[in-house]
Amino acid sequence: MRVLDLLDRTELGLSVAWAEPAMLEREVKGSYIIDLPRPGRFLSEGDLVLTGAQWATGPASAEIFISELAEKNVAVLVVGRILIGEIPDYVVTECRNRHIVLLTTSADVSFKSISHYIESAVSADAGSDSRGLGFTRDLLDSLASGQGAQGALRMFYTEFAVDCWLLEADGTVTAMVGQAPRTERIGEVWNAALAAPADVLVLPDESGRPSSVYPIVGDTAAGFLVCLGDHRTFSPEIDRVMRTLVLVIRVELELANDRRRAAERQVEELVGALANGSFAPDEAAARLRLLGADPNLPVTVIAATVDDAGYPARAVLEAVTGMLAGAGYLLVGTERGDAFAESATAATAPTTDAGTEVVLLVNGPDPSADSLAHLLARPADRQHALLGSRRLRIGISDPTTSVGQLTMAAHTARSRMRSIAGPGPIRWSAGASPPSHDALLALLPDRARQSFAQALLAPLMEYDARHGSELVHSLRAFLDAGCAWQQAAGDLHVHVNTLRYRIGRIETLTQRDLTGMRDRVDFYLALESMSPPDA
Repeated sequence: MRVLDLLDRTELGLSVAWAEPAMLEREVKGSYIIDLPRPGRFLSEGDLVLTGAQWATGPASAEIFISELAEKNVAVLVVGRILIGEIPDYVVTECRNRHIVLLTTSADVSFKSISHYIESAVSADAGSDSRGLGFTRDLLDSLASGQGAQGALRMFYTEFAVDCWLLEADGTVTAMVGQAPRTERIGEVWNAALAAPADVLVLPDESGRPSSVYPIVGDTAAGFLVCLGDHRTFSPEIDRVMRTLVLVIRVELELANDRRRAAERQVEELVGALANGSFAPDEAAARLRLLGADPNLPVTVIAATVDDAGYPARAVLEAVTGMLAGAGYLLVGTERGDAFAESATAATAPTTDAGTEVVLLVNGPDPSADSLAHLLARPADRQHALLGSRRLRIGISDPTTSVGQLTMAAHTARSRMRSIAGPGPIRWSAGASPPSHDALLALLPDRARQSFAQALLAPLMEYDARHGSELVHSLRAFLDAGCAWQQAAGDLHVHVNTLRYRIGRIETLTQRDLTGMRDRVDFYLALESMSPPDA
């Protein structure tokens, strides 16, 4: 079907906004309705793209949108004018530069009716019995009936006999039809897809059989649909169906993710409160009950991270919960463990030396650190396959005997996690003794550390602010040099008498004696407490 054939159909209301006459002979092979600013990954050669042009915010936006159409050899761009009125000149110019036929349509003709006509005509031109079109309708009906991703895949397998499996962002296979993938294959595909999340990949297995990996990317969910075969060899019919299948599964993932996020929000609020010790015991007990936990039973806190900032937080959380599943504990976790690193309301973000941290609360009759460590010592093969060469570090607190100990337990778990050293893909720490003053400070809430530092150092900071002096900086240099006068003066690039004067002023302002170890230790810990304990 040519562009001219579509223009001849007056009921479609199409008219030319820009095109060279020869370009109207182009063949239209399908249609796609889209308003994403970067539509390339959803399009195929010969598509007619229908858009309301919500992306059209200026010449730069048009260059991005239309260049991706050109890269996919799209045949036609149809711009509706309900939202934007007249088509902007910069859109026309970009279509001319990229040799894209630009059409517009009447306001009383829906995109859906144009798309439906094209799909029907393409199927008829191919001598098809409209099997793909009929299946697409059934697939959309299945979405409305609540059959879920597994139901959608089952329909696809029954119709086209293509093995498929749905790989979610946390590395779990949540729907599957046909032959089950091996554990090693799941890890291989997942890691390759994480490295190129916007592309449709073709990945051969150990026997050379290819599988196509379709990214499923939405506002709140992500995953991958893996289908046996090379998508570049699929018939146009199956290719069109695959695109619909991806969209249906995307909607299912986003709905499931919305439900999961609603459940996790209460955990996030509790973890945020634990981070800064801002709750009263009765409030903590009430929040635990809302999560289904029994505040009269011990709670053990687990903190975990993977040493790769690109590793999804959901995958870290799933790894730990997967190893503890079936042990009889109530497990509630959140991907927002970074609240301990910055603030109670911080957004999830990688730390400088590890991936995103997660926090898990384990509630039960005896969630001791030793018993949990025993379970974590036998991870599933799937966890090793997903981790690859990365390291999963897990810190385990001691069980609490009251809700008032939860803040300390959370800081203990995180401190133990960050102190782990040594080889091995999965490492955990349930040790009772912090290995250094850094870990000891990490056990304290931010408020307690800052209060200690302020009480001792406030006179020095106020003096520096008034006089433009460097008493705090000089104090740090003096302590870092082991209180050696010559070395500290050299580090500060001042005469030793200047340093002696500054230390004298520090002692006078604080009523402390830097010749004694006790006051030296207090000053050192106060300086360390001015920064996050694990910075």
